[in-house]
Amino acid sequence: MIQKLADMVGVTPQVFLITIGLFVAAFIVLYIKMTMDEKKGVNSQEKADIKKIVGNLIPDGGQYTAAYAHSKEVYGSARMRREVYHYYAVGFRPDQPDHLWVIPIGVEGDKIVYTEPVKASAETVEYIGGNKRELQLHFPGGRKNLWLITVDASNTKLGKECRVNIQQPEEAEAFEKFAEVFQERVNSALGVDRKGRTLRPQ
Repeated sequence: MIQKLADMVGVTPQVFLITIGLFVAAFIVLYIKMTMDEKKGVNSQEKADIKKIVGNLIPDGGQYTAAYAHSKEVYGSARMRREVYHYYAVGFRPDQPDHLWVIPIGVEGDKIVYTEPVKASAETVEYIGGNKRELQLHFPGGRKNLWLITVDASNTKLGKECRVNIQQPEEAEAFEKFAEVFQERVNSALGVDRKGRTLRPQ
């Protein structure tokens, strides 16, 4: 069996077994790291920082649910592929689903840095695309002003893809419920559907 598998990939049985062993060891190390990071993320400093940023930067920030959000954009072709990651602090209120505050953030060392908050509402966007798991905020200006917002329950440090340890299952569940109503409310006010097409009068 081992000989056949080794022959299929063009290596000796010894090299095949060593390679399998290295893959298993790498998986175990990664699993242990992720498990430890998940435990750290329950009450992590990064989670507290996100809440503080939302609380301090937006009007009546203490009344909002604060969450960490992110997105990934892929450019180019199969040969020349470029991935760009974006990170955000978001503030939302289920009782006020007509707007969403989004604060672009970054991580420098162990510190979260931020820029000015942006209010997404019928007054500032052209339409809200996507779905409750990934909102697409289409601000005026075309593709360059498209913001993708995803709020995951579990976030562990994985290089550029994720820079923080934040566990936020309650916030993620609340955001999905909010996002669905928010999208409908804003698009309805703008008279468009989730693809930005004008709705026909009933």
